[in-house]
Formats: sequence, C-alpha cells, structure tokens
Amino acid sequence: MIVKKYEYHQLTSTLTYEIDDEDIIEEFGSLETFENECAEESDKFWEFVCDYDYDREDDLWTDRKGGYDVEWEIEESEEDVE
Repeated sequence: MIVKKYEYHQLTSTLTYEIDDEDIIEEFGSLETFENECAEESDKFWEFVCDYDYDREDDLWTDRKGGYDVEWEIEESEEDVE
C-alpha cells in the first residue's frame, strides 16, 4: 500500500539586497527617485535589482505554527492489485 501525505504550507521569503548608494544614484539620479521607482515596482527598478545577488531567508511559518492543511491519499500498489 502506498500512503501519501500532502501538506499545504505558506512561506514568507525575505530577499535582502545590498546595493551601493553610488550605483543607485548613477542609475536613478537620486536615492529618492530609486525609492519612488521601488514603491511603483517599475520595470526600471526590477531590471536594476535583478542584476544584484541577494541573501534569502525562508520562513515556513505554517510549519512553525502548525497551521497547515493536510490531506491523505491511499493508493493501491502493484502488489495489492495481484
């Protein structure tokens, strides 16, 4: 018999970019303009940020709090059918 457990989780990923102010000013003219482009999630902002590496931290908070949905499924294996 094959038994499968499906867990449906929610995940919060935090991607931290460290970008030099000089690079931002060179591309956007000022930090304020960059912040406005960020707030609007403009194409220019996305293209700029995508050129930088980031540190990623994932928080599988439904697992930590035990608040996820679970489903079970039982399948017949080939041995069970014979």
